[in-house]
Amino acid sequence: MSTPSAVPADPGSGRRLYPVPSPGDGTDHGPSVTATGDVTGMAARVAQVRQWLPPVDPAVFDSFLGQVALHLDPFTEADPVNVLATLLAAAGVAMGPGPHVVVGGFERHPLLTWPIVIGRTGTGRKGTGYNVAKAVLSYAMPDFVTENVKSGLSSGEGLAAVFATDDQPGKGKAGGTRLLPEGDFRLLAYEPEWASVMARMKREGNTLSATLRAAWEGGDLSTLNVDARTARDTHIGIVAHITPQEFAAKVSATDMAGGTYNRFLPIAVGQSKFLPVPKPVDHALLLQFGAALADRVTAGTRLDRITIAPDAIDTWQHIYLEFGGPESDGDGDHVLSQFTSRAVPNCLRIAATYAALDRSPRVGIAHLSAAAALVRYSINSARAVLRPDDTLAALLAYINAAGPQGRTKRDVTTGHYQGNAKRRGINPDALLARLVDTGHITRTTQSGKGRPAETYTATTHTPTNSTN
Repeated sequence: MSTPSAVPADPGSGRRLYPVPSPGDGTDHGPSVTATGDVTGMAARVAQVRQWLPPVDPAVFDSFLGQVALHLDPFTEADPVNVLATLLAAAGVAMGPGPHVVVGGFERHPLLTWPIVIGRTGTGRKGTGYNVAKAVLSYAMPDFVTENVKSGLSSGEGLAAVFATDDQPGKGKAGGTRLLPEGDFRLLAYEPEWASVMARMKREGNTLSATLRAAWEGGDLSTLNVDARTARDTHIGIVAHITPQEFAAKVSATDMAGGTYNRFLPIAVGQSKFLPVPKPVDHALLLQFGAALADRVTAGTRLDRITIAPDAIDTWQHIYLEFGGPESDGDGDHVLSQFTSRAVPNCLRIAATYAALDRSPRVGIAHLSAAAALVRYSINSARAVLRPDDTLAALLAYINAAGPQGRTKRDVTTGHYQGNAKRRGINPDALLARLVDTGHITRTTQSGKGRPAETYTATTHTPTNSTN
């Protein structure tokens, strides 16, 4: 399989730009690992790193930004979902407050998406994913990256001060404290150490949490205290990074009930591959991606209200019921249900962002499908972080209940999960492998006609924290 040497002038117009190169396809990837043992070991390591992640529906990448993320995937160890989510947040901020959707007839929603990228230290490649997205953005909107991307959220007053204007004495251009270009109210806050921000928000008197809730709605921000100020017409996006352990340890039910974290889109990520000597990306490639993104963002800024296309209303009704109905209650888990309670507006915001980047004032079926796939992945990411052991323990109990005869893989997929494992964000193969690796179950393979049957039997071990 050969790969075209050039990228279309406007990549992303189809499902795929062109086939993403992979090892063994004859494409030059630079120095390669030829030792079979090394290749096998790397594959096993990546599988181990990613076994806690929910499966990714390919529909997640069915958008212009998704195609960019997929096409750059062979050149980086970053998770393509990380790259997609970062580009999504940045594009929504860059288009400004003009394009928007209305939810429920009265609620105006700007195209702001706040991904909180959750990955383990060292193997999450969180920063790597951000750098890949930043490279594209730097070719598309160099001034935006330089002047509108900031770090260091600490308090509500500090956030409001970023938008200070000359009509606030000492806070405007003359005071030298304004961080954004004059007349520009777009801010993308990149916070690679979100655990530190969470700790600040817990301090008595800190107003950041309340200010962020207002910022997600768009428009005016105000703080009414000794350092009172008002920031008008703000358009703020956030890309946050944290580890699963830090998030689970620091987030409480009170935090969730307060409504700050259900505005975020949790995205679980992990190292996607081993690239000991990665091949550099051609600058011409990034230039073409950047030019296409710049054109689309410019067109998007001219849009106003974005509505759902008539032929997509039925699709939206099904998605609305899925994310807003009784099945979206977090399986009875109050904290999880709070975390995902804004799935409906988040989905519509994402779909409208995809539509705006396609230069369309109408959200189509393809936009909704891609957005819903990403929101499902987000919900399953939250489940993987907040309830990492429930699924594993339940599977072990199911196998243990069968006694010495064990359970086949078919029993697990069609019996225990009733054929709904993928929809629930569960990877049975990864869970079974984890239980085998920790010695909780044994696997036997029986040859016969057709495909060999695998049977899993519980050992004398009982469920313990060693399954973590």
